[in-house]
Amino acid sequence: MATSRHPLPVDEASIQSTPSPILTKNFRLAFAGHFCIGLAFWPYVLLPLFLGNLGYGSFMIGVLMGTASISGVLIRLWVGGELDRRGRKPILIGAAALFAVVNLGYILVDDAGPPIYGLRLLHGLSVGPLFAAIMTFAADIIPETRRTEGLAYFGIAGHLSGAIGIILGEWLIGFAGFPALFLFGAVVSTFAVIFFALLSEPNFKGSSHSSQSLWKIVTDQRFVVLWILSLTFSLGLASYFTFLKPFAESVGLTNVSFFFTTYSSVAVFIRIFGARLPQQLGEKLVLTASLGCLAVGIILIVHLPTTWGLMLTGMLCGIGHGYGFPILSSIIIEVADAETRGSVVTFYTLLFDVGFLIGAPLWGLLISLGSYNVMFTAAAMVVLGGIVLALQRRDSGAPHLGG
Repeated sequence: MATSRHPLPVDEASIQSTPSPILTKNFRLAFAGHFCIGLAFWPYVLLPLFLGNLGYGSFMIGVLMGTASISGVLIRLWVGGELDRRGRKPILIGAAALFAVVNLGYILVDDAGPPIYGLRLLHGLSVGPLFAAIMTFAADIIPETRRTEGLAYFGIAGHLSGAIGIILGEWLIGFAGFPALFLFGAVVSTFAVIFFALLSEPNFKGSSHSSQSLWKIVTDQRFVVLWILSLTFSLGLASYFTFLKPFAESVGLTNVSFFFTTYSSVAVFIRIFGARLPQQLGEKLVLTASLGCLAVGIILIVHLPTTWGLMLTGMLCGIGHGYGFPILSSIIIEVADAETRGSVVTFYTLLFDVGFLIGAPLWGLLISLGSYNVMFTAAAMVVLGGIVLALQRRDSGAPHLGG
């Protein structure tokens, strides 16, 4: 098996040349904006507590939480073309500003009713374009020869803001209630607007080719295997992001922070110190191994119901996420044509919302019909099945799966 998807010709001049820099001014500003958005975004995993205080039961809480994902999926069907026609910066600024307003809107909600449904829809309409535009802009400014490494570094903003944001969110709620959390989200989102406004769009020219239909992107043979692998990846993530807390409580583990702290710490560590590993060993090998770690971590959750077990499975799943997402992102971005990159990246990020929309009820149904063991085993099998299918398609001649 080859160790690189893109073997370079032997050229002593190019070998001796200085690598293109990653940490440019644009990179630092985008990283800061991404970090601020993450600080506002991640504490919303605590929103079910707020909805419960409004009087909603478990089913309606699930409906309300899913409402944002639905609008996020729908807006992405439009925003991909806009990223290619209008550029990344206007959408980054507009979506971040809307997210700041949405955060303030939650402060005004003090009972159950239509306003919370509208806010959840607006929530999805803001974060959907945000993450699509952030990923696309990062791909634009990172040197092509260092894209996997650069995306790994850039992703640190998401993991670090998650680790800090959730802990800080719990403290704010305990100190001054949910209004303090929502006000904090509005403030840091406003800082993100400022950082995004300072960005320089890198030689962007609106493309008439961006009208390429979504169906053509979805069915493009260069991407089909990658779409399947991305969806199975997101289904795996959905299993523990949705049901780790209920499972832990069912076995007497009330604190799942051991899992998520280890998860984020490992992901950040390997993105700092292991960002070049995919280039050294080959993206195909590292991607397969990392998703294998993800599958093993998922299946071990129910078999190691202890604090140390949470830390071990968090480490394995963190390796899977820490390497899997940037490698998949890099491959997809490199395969995409420059004029339709925004649409392609938008559909890629959309698949993660789709994975959670499908995965949450599917895994919940398996728990109801079987058990947590059945559910986590099925989720692990889905991840492994995606790897096997992708490798088989590659062996049969499907292009662009690294290695």
